[in-house]
Amino acid sequence: MVALTVHTLHDDILGVVVPFALASFQRTVLIIDLDLDGIPLPGNRTLSRLVEEEPTLAELVPSRSGVAVLPHGGIDVASAAPVVAALVDSWPCVVIRARNPVPGIPFAEVAPLIPGVNTKASPRVWVRTGIARVEPGPGPVVDGPGRTAIASVVARRAPAGRWLRSWAGVWRWPWL
Repeated sequence: MVALTVHTLHDDILGVVVPFALASFQRTVLIIDLDLDGIPLPGNRTLSRLVEEEPTLAELVPSRSGVAVLPHGGIDVASAAPVVAALVDSWPCVVIRARNPVPGIPFAEVAPLIPGVNTKASPRVWVRTGIARVEPGPGPVVDGPGRTAIASVVARRAPAGRWLRSWAGVWRWPWL
């Protein structure tokens, strides 16, 4: 089982793409959106409905490989915690988008390398932007997504492209 909670600083569009970039390295993965303040992730059934109706066995155990997305549906983290814990325990890989750490799951902040960003911070995933040469702080440095990647996510398709390869190191980093 692999799980990682991510939060993107300074860029809500990047916050939509990051979970898909991380998911692209896993055969079967569930993306759970717990970020009520971010741009909603695409998906049909919501975490709110899952909590309200309780998850079925089919939702707890994936029946096919690929990426599944569970938008928040307006539910807060505390109310969703038991269902999120059950999903993390039963899926082979889970990427959680949240503003704060989820207990028991490694947490990685993602920050674009733009002028003015504090790079002396704790380890983060640093995203190249091409805006300016900013020296990254501790953590993996990855390529930023192109316009086609962002357009793919908006169109409810998984992003593709060479930029994804650089994200593999995020899974190997020793997040606490």
